[in-house]
This record gives sequence, C-alpha cells and structure tokens, in this order.
Amino acid sequence: METYLGWFAVFAVMAVVVAILARHRGWGMALPVLIVGVIVGLFPIGPDLAPDPEVFLIAILAPLVFGEALGSSFLDIRRVRRPVLVLAIGLVIATTLTVGGMALWISAMPVAVALALGAVLAPTDAVAVSTVARKASLPRGLVSILEGESLVNDGTALTALRVAVVAAIAGSITAVQIGTVFILAVAVGIAIGLAGGWLLSFVISRSKDTVAANSLVLVAPFVLYLGAERLEGSGVLAVVIAGLYTAHSQTTKGRNLGRLQSAMLWRHVTFVLQAMAFFMVGIYLINTLLAVTNQERLLVAALVPTVVLTLIITRVGFVMGLVAIFGRRMPTFRGQPTTRLMRGAFIVGWSGARGPISALAAFSIPLMMESGEPFPFRDVVVATTFGVIVVTLLLAQTIGPIARRLKVQESDASETIRKLDAALAYAALTELDEAEEVAELNGQPIARELVAGLRAEAQRRIDSLVPIEGEAVDLSDPVSTSDLARLMVRAEQEELLRIRDEEGLPDSVVRPIQLALDMRQQALGPRKNET
Repeated sequence: METYLGWFAVFAVMAVVVAILARHRGWGMALPVLIVGVIVGLFPIGPDLAPDPEVFLIAILAPLVFGEALGSSFLDIRRVRRPVLVLAIGLVIATTLTVGGMALWISAMPVAVALALGAVLAPTDAVAVSTVARKASLPRGLVSILEGESLVNDGTALTALRVAVVAAIAGSITAVQIGTVFILAVAVGIAIGLAGGWLLSFVISRSKDTVAANSLVLVAPFVLYLGAERLEGSGVLAVVIAGLYTAHSQTTKGRNLGRLQSAMLWRHVTFVLQAMAFFMVGIYLINTLLAVTNQERLLVAALVPTVVLTLIITRVGFVMGLVAIFGRRMPTFRGQPTTRLMRGAFIVGWSGARGPISALAAFSIPLMMESGEPFPFRDVVVATTFGVIVVTLLLAQTIGPIARRLKVQESDASETIRKLDAALAYAALTELDEAEEVAELNGQPIARELVAGLRAEAQRRIDSLVPIEGEAVDLSDPVSTSDLARLMVRAEQEELLRIRDEEGLPDSVVRPIQLALDMRQQALGPRKNET
C-alpha cells in the first residue's frame, strides 16, 4: 500500500505539471494530460491497476463532482431544467439501450453485461464538456444545458449500472426490482443531498468563522457520498445536489471573505483532481490493453469505433428530435428561429465527450461473480470504455470550429457588463447620498473633500466606465473613508443580486463581479467593531 501511495504521489505531481503547461499554452487540460498518462503507461513503472476502484470513486470522483457543482449555477440550471432532466434521464436510458444493443450484436456478451457497458458510457464528462464549450464561446444557454446534464446524468448512469451489475450477478432481475433499485437510489440521493446542502447553507450563513465553515464544506463531499451509498442511494446525485445548494447559498448568504476563500480553495482542488483523473485514465488505458488477450483486443478494436458512432448518432438524433418536437414549447428556446434551434441542438448533440467518471464506473464492476467465477467480459468493458474516452475527447476538439461554422456562438457580453457596472455605481452613489444625509441629521457632517472624491469615482463609472485619472481621494480621515466605501460596496452587492434575480442575469456574469466586490470590501479592512 505504501508503494502504491508513493507512486500515486509521483503521478499526481506529473499530472499537475502537465496540466500547468497545458494551461500556460492555452490548451484544454483533458487531452494533453491524458496523452502524457498514456505515454507513462507504456513504461513498466508503478502499480498495474488500482487496488480498489471504490477508493478512486470516493477520493477523486466525490470531491471533483462537488467542486464542479460549486462552480455551476443553480439558477442557470433551473432555467433550463426541462432539457437538462430529459437529457440526464431520457438520453441516459436511450444510450444504455442502444450501446448495449450494439455490443450484443458485435459480441457474445450477456445482455446484462452489454447494458452495463451502455450505462458506463452514458454519462458525459462535466470537465471536458465545460472546458470545450466555454473555449468554443457557445451561448450561455447551451453551456448551462451541457453543464447541468453532465452533472445530473452521472447519478442516473451509475444507478443504471448498479441495476445491470445486479442482473449480471443474479442471472435475472424483475421489473419491480429494477424500479425499486432506481427509485431508492434517486430518492436517497436527493434526500441526503438536500439535507447536506441545507446544513452547509446554515453554517455558511450563521458562522463568523469562515475557515471553519469552508473546512466543513471541504470534507462534505466524502461524508455525503459515503452516507448515500451506505443507504443504497446515489452518492454522486447527493454530492451534486448539495454542491448546487451550497453554491447558491454562498452567493446569496455567504460572507465576502468566505466566498473568496471558497473560490480560491475549490479552484485549486478541482484543478488537481481533474489533472489526476485524466492522468490515471491514460495510465490505466495501457495497463488494461496489456491485460486482455489477443482475441479480446480484436473485439475491443471492433467495439470502440462502433460504440463511438452509436453514441454520436443516439445523442445527436435524440437532441435534435427533442428540439424539433418540443423546442418551441420550452421557455428556454421560445421565440428563437427554427434554424437556430436546430444548429444549437446539433452542437449539444455533438458535445458528448466521456471522461474519468466512465473509467471509474467501469473499474467499479466487480471482478468476481457470487459463484467465484470471473465477471464475464469485464476486461473488454473496461478496455472499450477507455478507448471510447480517448476518441470522444479527440472529437470534442472539433466543437469550436463547428460552432463557428454554424454561427452558434455567444454574442459579446461586454455591453451587458458595462450596463451592469453602471447600475452598481448608481446604487453606490445613492448609498453615499443617504449616508451624507444621515450624517448631517446627526450633526456629524462628513468632510466635503471625502464625499466629493467618492462621488466622482461613482459618477465616472456611470458616465464612461473608465478608471479615474487625476488626483487621488484624500484619505486624511481613513476611518470615515473605509466606512463610506464599505457602505457603497455593500449597496453594489445588494443591487447586483437584485438585478440578477429580477432580470435573470446568468451567474457566469454575476459571480466574477461579486468576487471583485468581495475583494474590494476585503481590501477596506475590518469594521471598527471587528477584530
């Protein structure tokens, strides 16, 4: 075990270094890290396979999915909840059946094992999809659908895999048993996710100790995942729901210092975990191919392209058919031209990269049956999964050019941000005027030079939205300056959330501005009564 942990640490350092270099070059992380992992896997170093797939599910998958949920927007996903749920449930079931059917047609797999392969490859990868979608400048609505689907479909697919594995081991399974397993997994996952999210939200809104609150958030995904799985629920679903709940709470109720600490912490955590996950996929791809027989390699070579083609046809056909039938009835797409809807549907259908969760799901298939015999075709399922991951990640690099060719890209949001900045500056100016009036009524007028400087700053943002030039504000009264500036920043924060809620601004626009306001407020230092 010590040897394994030692190599794990070495691989972690290598993965992070490669990810940093890829980031520096402006590339996506997934493919470069995976390729280097494949190269490392060619050399006879390190352990052959993971000692326990469950360790990776808990140590990497749980915090990684939680971090992705924290970086997503509950409000954005809620606005596109119908297409997200249809894709996360309906498309997962359709993919499981079509891929399973193709596997049955090509090989002699038992039905349950073929369906297990379909379930393993049903979920899209949140990291790869989000990275490529943003890099391709897809419209925010499409990005929200892709992110929401890739978060929610993990739980659906892993539940389908659980049913398939139970059927493979038992030899048969009834419709009642399938329904019981599925409903229990979803219900328990949702219940634990909501309970965990509420508890984290309560701590975030009440605790003044931001370090303690964020420490609790850091360990939460492990507890939630294990708790849900122990109760036969979906650990991934519990983690996703709790993450979205917590992210929304941090935005609306959290303290500015806590938000800053959480954003920085999880940005680093998810970066390291993403790098590790893709690196291990590359290493185990080679190890898995070396573990199968020559006959099984031929089967894998036939399965990979067939399954990839099946995944693409199923996804594109499902999404475009869904939009063609129900597109104009969905509030998300109401009022848009049919041609634009279909182009967007094609991009959503094409954006189906698979990633580490499929690899981890394949590894979670048991080695042995209850009779003590090896699980049939397990090595083939694992090897096929890894091959499909590599091919779909390569295909994902074409999303940007295709989106540009089809003219399915986000319009420039700079004007929206400029108008929002002006509205926030106006709110700050209003707060300054009110503070000046209160001071006058209390017989403690504020120095005119101080008020004039702060008013000029806010007015300049309203008029031209450019940095102030000329003389700096007189800070001869630093306490009054910080107090007034803090009031103005707080007014901007409240106005930002009001505009978001009333006008439906996406959190992709709101959160960077909120973090900038948090940093401004933090730079002003603590209040007089704070230590």
